[in-house]
Amino acid sequence: MAIVMSKELLIRIPEPLYLQVKEVCAHEYKSMSAFVRELLKERVEEVLSSEDWDDVRAARKDFKTGKSVSWRSVKRD
Repeated sequence: MAIVMSKELLIRIPEPLYLQVKEVCAHEYKSMSAFVRELLKERVEEVLSSEDWDDVRAARKDFKTGKSVSWRSVKRD
């Protein structure tokens, strides 16, 4: 199963940071996109526990089968 890259993320960073990232990417023979994807993936996996991921998967499954709640029906203060 192939992974389709269908989303783009435009970020603005200070030039000194950009130059550092460019140097790291050149040293590791990676594109900046691959470098950023890897960092984001590591950070997300670090933040969410395996139980959290199970909850995310269950919620996605419920959403796809129509078991979700409309955001308009959620009571807000």
